[in-house]
This record gives sequence, C-alpha cells and structure tokens, in this order.
Amino acid sequence: MGERNVAAILGGRKVLGKPVSGLDFADLVKRGLPQSALEHVKEILKLSDRDVSSALGVSEKTAWRLRHAPAKRLTAVTSDRLYRLARIFALAEEVIEDREQARVWLRSPQGGLDNRVPFELIETEAGAREVEDLLIRIEHGVLS
Repeated sequence: MGERNVAAILGGRKVLGKPVSGLDFADLVKRGLPQSALEHVKEILKLSDRDVSSALGVSEKTAWRLRHAPAKRLTAVTSDRLYRLARIFALAEEVIEDREQARVWLRSPQGGLDNRVPFELIETEAGAREVEDLLIRIEHGVLS
C-alpha cells in the first residue's frame, strides 16, 4: 500500500507540513498529528461525530472538542488511531479500486471476518490486523 495514499488521506503536505513517508509517520504520530488531519479524514471517509469517537476511542464530546481546536495537535494515542484508520482506508481503496465502494465495504459485514463490520473492528490493533489480512487475501485472490 502506498504511503502517499495514507498521507493524502491525512491531508497531505498542506496538513502535515511536508511530504511524509516511512519513519516520518512514526515521528508525526509520536509528536501528534495536527487536528486538521482529523477533519480531513472525517471528510474523506464521510464520518459522523459518533464514527469519529468510536474510531478514536474517545467520547463524542471529546471528538467534538478535538475537531474544534484547529491550532492543537492530537495526542500520540489519538494520532496512532487516526493513522490506523487512514492506513486501513488507503488499503481498502487500493484493493477495491474505488473510494465510494471502499467506504461501503468498510461498513458492511464481511464473510471473511465472521460477518463482522470492518469499521467496528479497526477500533483495535488486533481487529485492524484482521481487516488488513482480509484485504490482502482479497487482493491476491484468496477465497475469503
């Protein structure tokens, strides 16, 4: 999966301040992503405030507060969860080859995940790995 796609979902150079790849992501996440990266992901994935709070593991009130503090950076933990969401979406978009269909896929029960919804699974790293594994199997034509 292209790191450029992940960077673009997070807002690209305009939001991240520079072209980002490889270990740059680790540094950015540790320092805290800009709040505007959250807005960018929310817009691209067409997420509600409830979706954002679920994906980031925070209350809806906290999610709202995060979204309305443009000069702030997210915490490292919240940044890591946002990065994970962007990474999974970038992979889904790459495998499915259509942004809207990738959004639909992430919100639909998947047989390869015991009919669980990928968006709900990516709330944890363990669940995200299962979603990634399924997407890779789909990409390689392995029955899922």
